[in-house]
Amino acid sequence: MKEVLIAEESSKGLGGGMSDVKDAISNLPNSGGVTSGNLTNILNWVLGMAGIVAVGVIIYGGIKYITAQGQPDKTKQASQIIAYALIGLIVVALALAITNFVMATIGESAKGSS
Repeated sequence: MKEVLIAEESSKGLGGGMSDVKDAISNLPNSGGVTSGNLTNILNWVLGMAGIVAVGVIIYGGIKYITAQGQPDKTKQASQIIAYALIGLIVVALALAITNFVMATIGESAKGSS
């Protein structure tokens, strides 16, 4: 069994900061498992599927709105479905942007420390 040494104790203690994190990331072994590129692809796929589901729910809400025939309770329910789906779509878009930013930053940190 291989042991992975994440960070070594230094004379600075915990004050090493970002350079210690960069060193730790660059020293991780690449055993062919999940890499940051693979993880980014997996997250992009999952969030893409969530976006497709959100668009499907918006379409479903639109159909419910059209078929409500002016009944106030049904139009209100359809409007809520559309509103919640739009909020979900915004959350998915933000999650996609944040994960891509974090993964790119981690990747640059690992490359920049070597």
